[in-house]
Amino acid sequence: MEYVAAVYMMAAVLLGAAGASKAITPEPASAALARLQLYHRHWAVRLLGLAELVVAVGAFIVGGIVPATALAALYAGFAVVAAAMVRSGSAEPCGCFGRVEMPATRRHVAVNVLAVVVGLVAASRPVEAIDMLFDSRQWLLAPFAVIVAAGSYGAFAWLSRPPNP
Repeated sequence: MEYVAAVYMMAAVLLGAAGASKAITPEPASAALARLQLYHRHWAVRLLGLAELVVAVGAFIVGGIVPATALAALYAGFAVVAAAMVRSGSAEPCGCFGRVEMPATRRHVAVNVLAVVVGLVAASRPVEAIDMLFDSRQWLLAPFAVIVAAGSYGAFAWLSRPPNP
């Protein structure tokens, strides 16, 4: 179950980072949504970013079904938006990480779909809060944190690579 928890926490870290970026700098995501003719007011993008951040923090400190289901639902919406951006053929930035310039690619869709699946699995077998995850084996928390941080950074680096020609 720890491997599901690790991938789930990686998805939560990415969600939290993207949420914080949108809350601080909503303009890129707002512009991307406007290109798709979706609701794109700055306040709404900031609110979405804050919701992402709350869900990500909830995955770590609350655990259980609610944050996992919310994470899956958010990523499902992002998968639909990313797929629409890919279909449009636009090379414009997606705005998912604020000012970080990255167009939506099939990689975005794949990561979002994987996060939906992981969120649903984490909801079906509720992943506990991080402090309870290794209740009797606290020494595993540090390596787990390193794996989650490295995996999250690796996924971000893969997403931010320029699209293949």
